[in-house]
Amino acid sequence: MAGTPSSPFITECTLERTLIRNFSKLNLYKVGWSELPQYTQFVFDIYRNSFTDEQPWELTSEDLTTMYHEDQTYFPHSVYFGFMNAANELVGTMKATQKTDLVLLPAEVEYGIDVKQLSKAFHITPHDIWHCGRLAVDKQKAKAAGVTSRSLFLELLFQSFQHITRNPGAIFLAEADKRVYDLFHKVGVPMQQIAKGKTYLGSETYPVVISHEGMLDWMEHYTCNLVDLVA
Repeated sequence: MAGTPSSPFITECTLERTLIRNFSKLNLYKVGWSELPQYTQFVFDIYRNSFTDEQPWELTSEDLTTMYHEDQTYFPHSVYFGFMNAANELVGTMKATQKTDLVLLPAEVEYGIDVKQLSKAFHITPHDIWHCGRLAVDKQKAKAAGVTSRSLFLELLFQSFQHITRNPGAIFLAEADKRVYDLFHKVGVPMQQIAKGKTYLGSETYPVVISHEGMLDWMEHYTCNLVDLVA
């Protein structure tokens, strides 16, 4: 990957990873530009080995190239969270990307979501919309570190919400298949579907939002569930 990203919207872009927090056998980082290929490959591998609606995700080398391009494009406007073990291997990931004039979000491209109308509905500007994605957890490596994939998911979600809600009124936007949608609701996240879904990679997927207040309420209610990572 040549060069470093340049954008007038860059606020936290770094070349190397930055430690966010130490846990018992894992460390949580803000991943740097130099490690982005490793990050994309990790997510691709997890997705490729996952099953959606009892069918494997049929990902190709072209999909990996597309993911690389997306991550390079989104990185200057994003925070890429990554759990790493003692061998500096990724174990869990999630990223949050701010909507800017230079970024078209997947919900806009794939589902035709009008971010101006969406922002008006929440009395915010389009730049207060944050897209979350690249959620992936290696269950075997998590188990080897003595933690559950659920606890990693909760902490990644907490970190993403915490970053987004630093911006007054900001909302969460993402695409979720039934598995992810059910998972979010199972842990109490007030996720709302905003448009019809469509079949993607063998699964029905649809755009969803979480309000600013919804994220704050969840963070307050679920903080007690995050402590098992520290033990």
